[in-house]
Amino acid sequence: MADVLTGRSMTVALKQKKPWWKEIRKHWMDYLFISPFFITFIVFALYPLGWALQLSFSRWRGFGPMQYVGFDNYRAMLKDPFVIQSFINTLEFYLILLPTGVLIAIVLAVILNIKTLRGRGIFRTIYFLPFVTSTVIVGLVFSQLFEDTQGWVNQALIALGLEPVRWLRGSPWGAKTAVVLLTHWGGIGYNVLLFLGGLQGIEPEIYEAAKIDGANEWQTFWRITIPLLRPIILFLSVMATIGLINMFNQVFILTAGGPEGETRTLMYRLYEIGFRSGGRYGDAAAFGFLIGLAVIAISMVQLRLFGLNRD
Repeated sequence: MADVLTGRSMTVALKQKKPWWKEIRKHWMDYLFISPFFITFIVFALYPLGWALQLSFSRWRGFGPMQYVGFDNYRAMLKDPFVIQSFINTLEFYLILLPTGVLIAIVLAVILNIKTLRGRGIFRTIYFLPFVTSTVIVGLVFSQLFEDTQGWVNQALIALGLEPVRWLRGSPWGAKTAVVLLTHWGGIGYNVLLFLGGLQGIEPEIYEAAKIDGANEWQTFWRITIPLLRPIILFLSVMATIGLINMFNQVFILTAGGPEGETRTLMYRLYEIGFRSGGRYGDAAAFGFLIGLAVIAISMVQLRLFGLNRD
């Protein structure tokens, strides 16, 4: 009997349900207040994305009609030797910056989380300031530090009786070192801030129980702190993946992709294709979507490795 009544009530409810356009007309004021977000999203995000997707299958120089070429742009990008070189360079930066950035941030966060440390607030501010400073400004400072002839670093080497190094234009490892240091300088503070929040969210009773069980500081760090910080490590890894694959400012300011393309990244190559190769906008659009697919693929691998995508 109860099932029959339930079925009838559902039928009545379905019959009484108003058409969608009447619901919109009834709540028009509510939709009016939330419409700016959707209008902005459609105009500045959804429409440009669709237009770029169309452009990736076309040949266009910035004027005149588009010429449909199918997947020719994608094939050209996959065969471009400079694209392959930029992928290898970006992968090298990724393998260097991601683990070292996470490790340095965790160590600094653990130190700054010590309650007996004097001036903790001052040190936290100092570490976070580079993150809110313009990358362009910091890049200009680093360009003065590592300038090939009269740079401050070379002047210090000469004062110590050592040979100067052509950091930005003559030495591939020197240029990569400068880019790595600039990237760490700007991003470590943000990572430290997140890890500090994670450390302060761990209940002290957990550490007290570990000490009672005989765990030392090293065991506590690896068996308790690191596992509890795993969601933050995953978040930073995904965000770092997006940031490192989109690395552009550091290379543009310091090395311009040199020497001999050894610091050319994916985004810098995208810039070269779109704005320094006669306006190959179709190729640039196709390359941009390939970069996006790479970000998605790497992020999915990270989710699988951390095991946080399982039910």
